[in-house]
Parts: sequence; C-alpha cells; structure tokens
Amino acid sequence: MAKKMGFVDRLVLGAEKSEGYARASLPSNRWELFWDILKGSFWRLVLINLLIVLFLIPLFALLILHKIALSGMGAMGPFNQVFGVGYQGVPNMNGFAEQISFNATTSSLLFLPLTAFFVSISLAGGAYIMRNIVWTEGIFVANDFWRGIKENYLKMLMISLVYSLVFYISTIILGFISQMSALQGGSVLLTICEIIVYLVMILYTIMSLHMVTMTVTYELPIKALFRNSAIITIGLAPQNLFFLFLGSLPFLIMGLGEFFEGIGYVILVLISFSLFLLVWTNYSQWVYDKFINDKVPGAKKNRGIYEKIKGDESESIRKHKEQIILAQHTALNSRPIKPITDDELQLAELPTSFSRKDLEKLQASKQAIYDDHDRYVEEHKNDEKYKLTEDEIALKKVQDEKAKRIEKAKKELAKRNKK
Repeated sequence: MAKKMGFVDRLVLGAEKSEGYARASLPSNRWELFWDILKGSFWRLVLINLLIVLFLIPLFALLILHKIALSGMGAMGPFNQVFGVGYQGVPNMNGFAEQISFNATTSSLLFLPLTAFFVSISLAGGAYIMRNIVWTEGIFVANDFWRGIKENYLKMLMISLVYSLVFYISTIILGFISQMSALQGGSVLLTICEIIVYLVMILYTIMSLHMVTMTVTYELPIKALFRNSAIITIGLAPQNLFFLFLGSLPFLIMGLGEFFEGIGYVILVLISFSLFLLVWTNYSQWVYDKFINDKVPGAKKNRGIYEKIKGDESESIRKHKEQIILAQHTALNSRPIKPITDDELQLAELPTSFSRKDLEKLQASKQAIYDDHDRYVEEHKNDEKYKLTEDEIALKKVQDEKAKRIEKAKKELAKRNKK
C-alpha cells in the first residue's frame, strides 16, 4: 500500500494529478465549477495567493514609498502651520494640494515599470496554475507555479511593462487635469477628458487580463494576442465589467472604512489575488469555449465541466449517434460483398508433397475468386441498399474535414517543436 502524504506535502504539492475527480462528479456549468473549486481547494488557493504576494512585495514597497512621499510633501506645505514661524503667507491655495499630489506621483511612480519584472513572475505562475485548476487537471502547487514562470514569463513581462506605462501616463494625465480644474475651475472639457482617461484605463485593464489568460491557454504571437484581446474587450464589454467587479470585491472591502481596512488587508494577503484569478480565468474559459475553441483545431471545449444528459439534446448522445451512422457505412459494408457459398468457386488445396504446378493451380484458384468478386461488385454497386443518404454523405464530409484539420495541426505542431 502506498504511503499516505503528510499534511505539509499535501499543502505544498497538492494531491496527485486528477485524484478525487471522477469525471461523472464534475460540475455541469462554470458557476458550479467556481463554487466546487472554492470549497474543495480553499487552502490551495491560500497557498497560491501567498506565492503571488511574495513576488508583489516590490510593488507594495513602491506604493508605500508613494504614500510616504505624498505625506512628506504635504507636511512641508503651508496648510496648517502658524503664519510667521518660518512660513510665508500664501495668498492663493488653489491647486496647491493638487500640485503636491502631482509631484509625488510623477517622482515615485516613475519606477513602476521596474516592478513589472516581479509582477510578471506572479502573473506567469499564478495564471498558469489557475488555468490547470479550472481545467480540473489536478496540480502540484510549487511545481506548476514554477512551470508557468518558465513557459510564460517573457510574454507576461511584455504585458506588465506596457500596462505599467499606460497606468503611469494615465495617472499623470489625471493629476494634471485635477490641477487644472483646481486652478481654473471645473469645465466640461476637462471633465470629458477625465472620463476618457478613466475609460481607457478600465478597457486596457480588461484587455491586459484577457492577454494574461490567453497567454497560458494558447500559443499566440504577440500581434494576435493584442488583436484577440481587444476584440473580446470591446465585444463583451458588459460581461467583462461585471466579472471585473465580481473579482475585485475582496479588494473593495478596504474602502468601507477604518474597521474594514484591517480585515481587507488580511484577506488581501490570504486569498484576494488567487480569488480574482479564479473568477477571471473561469470566466475567460467560458468566453474561449463560446467564441474561439470551435475555430482552433484540436482545442477541447468545456474542460472542467461535463454535460448533463437531457434526452436527445446531449452532446455525447449526438456524437454516439454519428459514430453509429458512420460505422454502418465503413469500407466493408458500404460496397457489395459476394455471399460465400460452397457450391461455386473453390480454393485449390495443396497436397502434402506439392510441386510448382500445385502452387500455380492454387494461385489460379485465388485469382478466379478475386475476379468473380470484382464482377459481383461491378454488377451490384448501384444497388439501393449500398447508397449513402445525403445526411450520411454530409456527415462523412464533416468527419473527413475534421481529420484533415487535426492532421494539419499535428504537422504544424511538429514544425514548431523542431524550431
């Protein structure tokens, strides 16, 4: 009997691949899959979140430095100081606070792209391991996290760098708009510009999240990655916003007040990031099943869920019927075969001691049988019972095209592996 794994081993490595996941017990939709993973892999999600947080420490440090810089510059400003104790009287305070915030942001967040090198590690490992969880493949946490880094780090780095630049530029523009509004008073034009910047940030955030999940799901060049993510971002805007909000709920707890702020930080460290990845990955896989996987040769749909049988509408029953139809018209029974009888052509038998003439006689008898069968096929090939129906012809054509696509995909994959 195999030795049972200890608690620490199960926590770090996870159960064996596919352990405890009988195919018939899988959820039948993405909502059920989410709750099934949350209940069955809660502590595994905590461990994944801790790994993600570990590599986000440089980003947290930069945000803390930004807050310190903002507080320090604010403390040096003439807001609450007594006039005459080393401070000049400021006749007009409009825009002063906004100027301090702008200066602190431009100086401290200038190093934001440098944190992308560490954020990419979290994205590569976390997104890859979450994809495997959603596919219910079973995981080894440490091993799969490291494998995700090796396979996806470069693309994740590119995504993180571009996003950090977009975020930094957008933050500077918003700070400038805020300063101009304080100095000149609010205007419709500045408000419109502010709304546009926020929309760009939200849309590019969603686009970047789709690029992350696409990177760990498909082998796509950079151009296709940007194009497909942009199409999904615009085409499914309401769904994207809903699941972005749903995944962000653990982070929003910190904004409910001082009492909830401490609880929010605890949740942030324990599960917020892995929970967000679970929500977004699960949603993304639904999107890919619905709009992409049918167009990708060899791609599997509905991984992690199974279809409940509902009469004749079940996909498994439909495929089974198609196989029966094709089996009824294989190469053996879709063409005439002459019935075997004992009173017609006979195969010559070789004596115990045979000569060349006996062999020639045997060959001649074989050839006579072949010729007789060919004549029978030619005479009966147009019989009604051997003809395929239109549905069977169409089904056979679909199966042949599918086989060609799979073969083409295999050849393409072989070429990529050689490179």
